[in-house]
Amino acid sequence: MKKILFFSCIAAALLSFVGCEEAGNDYDGTNYIYLDSQDGKSTIYETDEEPLTVAVTLTKALEEDLVLTFAVEGTAGVVELEGNPVTVKAGEKTASFAVKSLNANVLEASSNYSVKLDAATILPEGVALKESFVFVVSPLSAEALTDAQKAIIDAYKKTSGVDLSKYIGFVNVSTSLTGFTLYTDEPFEKTVTGKTLITLSETSTADAPVLKMLANPMGIEAHMYGLLETLTVDNSETWLDETEYADPCFGILMKGINWNTDTKETFLMSLDGVKLSSGSIEFVAEGEDQYGDPISIVPFEYSFTAYDRELLAIESLSKDVEYWSSDATANPAYHLNNTDITEEYAMDEYGEESNWVEASATISNEALVFTFCMATAMDADYTRVVATYTPKN
Repeated sequence: MKKILFFSCIAAALLSFVGCEEAGNDYDGTNYIYLDSQDGKSTIYETDEEPLTVAVTLTKALEEDLVLTFAVEGTAGVVELEGNPVTVKAGEKTASFAVKSLNANVLEASSNYSVKLDAATILPEGVALKESFVFVVSPLSAEALTDAQKAIIDAYKKTSGVDLSKYIGFVNVSTSLTGFTLYTDEPFEKTVTGKTLITLSETSTADAPVLKMLANPMGIEAHMYGLLETLTVDNSETWLDETEYADPCFGILMKGINWNTDTKETFLMSLDGVKLSSGSIEFVAEGEDQYGDPISIVPFEYSFTAYDRELLAIESLSKDVEYWSSDATANPAYHLNNTDITEEYAMDEYGEESNWVEASATISNEALVFTFCMATAMDADYTRVVATYTPKN
């Protein structure tokens, strides 16, 4: 991992100052319309009753009301928009609308959709949509507990006093992330909310229940996908660099599997092996770093459509160059969460304390809380993660 420098902090302060100046009354550049998840959630489930709220933000407030009509591309009766058209009132910069599942149960696999301006929408001069808002709709649903699973839950309640059934199914999670932004090393803090689909793993026993997070484990699926794009197809310094020193493998891969920031991909995560026993929760296990060496991490598993295409095409693509770079891959496990998180790395290479935190977890009838850290090989420091699950009623 890279060492964060004093000059990075100065640069961050200068960028912050410039950003504020640009957003002021004297700003005369393009007035962009930004779309983003209001609570950090970018996945909804067909069976989910709770809508996904999309925040609409202008670079600069207008003197008159701005009415925007949005449309979902390729929805096929899966979702609908609520609060559409959207009005950003004069003198204000923000508004919102919602994406709601129609509970149609027509999907066989997770699908990406994008919200963009309706073709009939006419914008004032100098106003433009920055980019579409992309979200995922998943067909995953919570299955009813079997008699064997109910017996495991009853046994755990007798020994611990905790009703584990409150953490089975779609469970609300609020996740705090604290770390440093890739490449700029600017410190960041953010909180994302969403739902994790949790079930009992097949390895569960009456003495030791094991939780399996089938979707959005620890509430960080969208955050991790953002990191993956930043490290790969959105990385202008390497992947998109067209100088004579650029590694040609990146371009060959992107072109060969049609993978870029505009392609619609499905990125999913899961986590198995959260072992519950009397007085403890174990969820750290052995994984691999970029070189295939064993490390201790929270062992997330990934599914990514671009990587699926790579596996089918890599033999023909790699024939076009003398040496294929190992960095030229869409494999999420190669790019993400590939740094050991044991106490041995609590100090950085200069002997100073890092952002490291010891992995721990607690469970009660009031909350299920996981605390851990993670990092990519390009991170300035660890990112601390605190995921708090609220029990179902």
